[in-house]
Amino acid sequence: MLPGGYDFINLVFWTILSMVAVATNLLPIALSLGVGILLLETFRKG
Repeated sequence: MLPGGYDFINLVFWTILSMVAVATNLLPIALSLGVGILLLETFRKG
């Protein structure tokens, strides 16, 4: 543990950074998955 609450600030910083990274990466992944599932459902019905 380092003095001055460095660990806490570091933890918050990396948590926010990882959340932003996941959110920005998740959007195109979720969209492509949604389109892929939609195409699969369309081909199965047809």
